[in-house]
Amino acid sequence: MSGATSTGDVLTINGTGLFVDDRGPKDAPTLLFVHGGPGQGSYDFMHAQGDRLAERLRVVGVDQRGVLRSDPLPSGAPLNVQVLLEDFEALRQALDVDSWTILGHSAGGGYAIRYAHQHPASVRAAIYDCPCWDSDGTDRYRLPIAADLLERYGELEAARRCRELAAKPERLDPDDQSWGAMRALGKRYNELFFHQPDNTDALDRIGSQSGLTEDQWRRGVSHLPLLTEMYESKQHLLPELSQPSLLVHGRHDLVVPPDDVQAFRDSVPNGRVHTFERSGHFAYIEEPDEYAAVVTDFVVSAHR
Repeated sequence: MSGATSTGDVLTINGTGLFVDDRGPKDAPTLLFVHGGPGQGSYDFMHAQGDRLAERLRVVGVDQRGVLRSDPLPSGAPLNVQVLLEDFEALRQALDVDSWTILGHSAGGGYAIRYAHQHPASVRAAIYDCPCWDSDGTDRYRLPIAADLLERYGELEAARRCRELAAKPERLDPDDQSWGAMRALGKRYNELFFHQPDNTDALDRIGSQSGLTEDQWRRGVSHLPLLTEMYESKQHLLPELSQPSLLVHGRHDLVVPPDDVQAFRDSVPNGRVHTFERSGHFAYIEEPDEYAAVVTDFVVSAHR
């Protein structure tokens, strides 16, 4: 163990240093948070939820390899989702956890469903928070809404491009640059992710108060190659999930389409859904107390 900080440690896992924020009683039910982005890091989640959840749970937030406070990826180092899944499993063993609940947010929901499918004995239960299980479906749901915003703010060419992509007959992929078209919103881009107007700058505020460097935040771009796998649907895995499973989402979230929520209801044998009525994509920031209560109750129940 090296690189200790006030909020975590860097552990050597599968040959690289992973920053691990491990809070709460070691004998409590354990929750692993899997961030999305790709390449976002676990700081904002642990800032908003770490201490709340640690009142009754052991909560582990990890910056995935190459991200934020973890070691930078060497040039040319291989990276795919399978590598991340192997890191999660090696981390579980390093922390001497028999089995845990995994909570995957956004793109992390795609990683989490694959981990739960591959390692059923390691995953006592699973929480999918606004999961991105197929970026093609996510983009087609979100692009028309982004187009409306772009038109409102006078970005007509970008709005046209968003509508064009949403209507594309073939499946979307990273080369279509859907995110780039929506990024024409500039500082208003976060209006796609937060419901409450006062929260649209929440991630910027949390980041600016973190004490982390620009270089650390920029490490997340090393995960852009994972976009390709985000456009591969994971919905076929839903009926095969054996664990108690909870899908949580904001009523106004634009990442998990209503069709995906219904597919979860219809397909997961031991699944249920909770909707946060006053949230977009980041309920853990917009409704933090309700979020902590829902997650804690589910995890405690699953570990009885």
